[in-house]
Amino acid sequence: MAIRRASIVKDPTTMRPRAKRAKSTAPGDGARRDAVETNTRERILASATRLFAEQGFDGASMPAIAKASGITAGAIYKHFESKGDLLLEVVMRSFLSSPMFANSSERGNDATGLAHLAAAYTEPSMKLVRQLSIEVHLAVNRDEKVKQVLSLSNRAAIEQISAGIAKAQREDRIDPKLNPGFVARVFCIFIMGLVHMDTLLPELVGDPAWHEFVRERSENLLGLR
Repeated sequence: MAIRRASIVKDPTTMRPRAKRAKSTAPGDGARRDAVETNTRERILASATRLFAEQGFDGASMPAIAKASGITAGAIYKHFESKGDLLLEVVMRSFLSSPMFANSSERGNDATGLAHLAAAYTEPSMKLVRQLSIEVHLAVNRDEKVKQVLSLSNRAAIEQISAGIAKAQREDRIDPKLNPGFVARVFCIFIMGLVHMDTLLPELVGDPAWHEFVRERSENLLGLR
């Protein structure tokens, strides 16, 4: 799922377009300005990640995120159109930096690696991804854009997993009698259960025996031979 960079909109605190900055002709000014903008964006994402995880989508207001980032409430909208946009990018960045994504990238579209991905969700290092995944699903009922993007993302994930399963079936590594689409959907539901581990099964987070059990059950779920 690609998350596009938010476009510059009117400042909601004044409802007037921002005044254009005079163009500088000094050598290096453009590069310095870009570096400042990038640094500001990174501060916003870091603050949003912390506040979304601590306070949830509803509790973390845009003014609070802006204040934690050291900018004004209006200035945050130069980088993100809405809180939904910001949440989506925070979740994507957290996922891309996770061990699970690294494992997935190394294996490519190999369905036989899905069991290892499921087991990765039991690790302490995935806590932030688990927390933010829950917040995205809670935000679906409050932000239409989050709902649309999540729907597209889920559909794409199911299609990719289904394709990987069908490929493994042709290679006789997965039971060919199984419906790839059904297997992909039940696997995604299984992952959503693991997302709630910190609430339902906190004592099993990081447990090696549990990690191995989840991996083995996932292999059975996928019909691996």
